[in-house]
Amino acid sequence: MTDVAQPWPDPVVEVRNQPFPWWMLLISGLLAIALGLTVLIWPDVSLRIMAALTGIWLFFGGLARIVAAFLPTGASVGRHLLSGIVGIVVLIGGLLCLRNLVTGLAVLAVIFATTWILSGLALLIGAVGAHGPMRAALIIVGALSMLAGTVFVLTPALSLGTLVLMTGIGSLVTGAAEVGLALYLRRSA
Repeated sequence: MTDVAQPWPDPVVEVRNQPFPWWMLLISGLLAIALGLTVLIWPDVSLRIMAALTGIWLFFGGLARIVAAFLPTGASVGRHLLSGIVGIVVLIGGLLCLRNLVTGLAVLAVIFATTWILSGLALLIGAVGAHGPMRAALIIVGALSMLAGTVFVLTPALSLGTLVLMTGIGSLVTGAAEVGLALYLRRSA
């Protein structure tokens, strides 16, 4: 019988060859499980923390744009001015999120919705140049992404609740898989 090369590497061999020990994967998995449980047990707190993190992200993102507006980059004056204006708007949005976490939740929903809608639009535009099954796949995924974004716009509270639920379940599944892989690597080492 001849050896046939596999088209992809064996994931266990790849993980075993990594420079980190098995227990680091175990710790990562346990932390993911803890995150999943925390998100599922306290969904309101989790949403508020996400809103606060969004506010912090917007604040520092706006601050970075304002600073960039004054740095000599060789860009036009109009581009520097636009960077400064966008920075001020983003910074104010971040401050509003931090001041009122309900506003932060709305901003979080708008960010997710905008991301999904624009990603879906990009996929649909990419489908124009594709052929065969790839075209169909791009159209389906693009349409689903735009639909998810639209649902987020129309029902932000329900959508954010679903996001928390999916984050919790996803963290539990990923963490359990990492713990299982870590224990397998320990046994096989």
